[in-house]
Amino acid sequence: MDPRIRRRRIEVRRDEGRRRLRLLVAVLLILTFSVGGWVAVRSPLLDVDRVQVEGADHTVVSAIVREAAVRGGQAMIDVDEGGAARRVETLPWVAHAQVRRHWPSTVRISVTERRVVAVTRVDGGGWALLDATARVLEVVANPPGGITVEGVGPTAPAGGEVSGAKGPLAVVTALSPQLAARTSAVVAIEGGQIELKLNPRGTVRLGPPVDLKTKLSAVETVLARVDTRNLATLDVRLPSSPVLTRG
Repeated sequence: MDPRIRRRRIEVRRDEGRRRLRLLVAVLLILTFSVGGWVAVRSPLLDVDRVQVEGADHTVVSAIVREAAVRGGQAMIDVDEGGAARRVETLPWVAHAQVRRHWPSTVRISVTERRVVAVTRVDGGGWALLDATARVLEVVANPPGGITVEGVGPTAPAGGEVSGAKGPLAVVTALSPQLAARTSAVVAIEGGQIELKLNPRGTVRLGPPVDLKTKLSAVETVLARVDTRNLATLDVRLPSSPVLTRG
């Protein structure tokens, strides 16, 4: 065999051997880093040591941690941020929750709580605190003040929704601070009609909870211009032609 051909064949075999060696080294490195990474994230150095809760004024911190299902000693990599946040949002007072991992060992839960806009009486005693969506935030023995919603469906437990309350609550949230201060109750009556009970006396007939800005503006205009000491009813179902009666 020609010596040149023989040398060329030897060089080809050596090149193939080098490529196989480089491939083997690369595979070993990948396996080493993969196993090392898995071991690292499962290490006690990267597990949950602290759970911090922010923004909870009405919700018990332990209840938030329990619903989030985040526990001390859990691997940080196993914390499901989205799932934990959704579970926390099932708590009655919680409107929005955010769960974030802060490496190496802290989980922070931030909550935004709902706001009480009205109360309604509970069958059998007590008062339900309602937010603007008709969600029951809590049931308390004594009303905390503010506007009462009347004529709505049976009260749900905390976290549930009061049927028939959304119309009256839309009125409550549309009231100006001045008119809200003069309103003791928003009443749902038959046929989807809404009435306001005023302090110290008088009733406002709003009709259905539509065109509320115009209707409530008419109420404020009339109340600002007339003597309301003997006010019986103020009918603004047709806001361009309000009708006032005394009694």
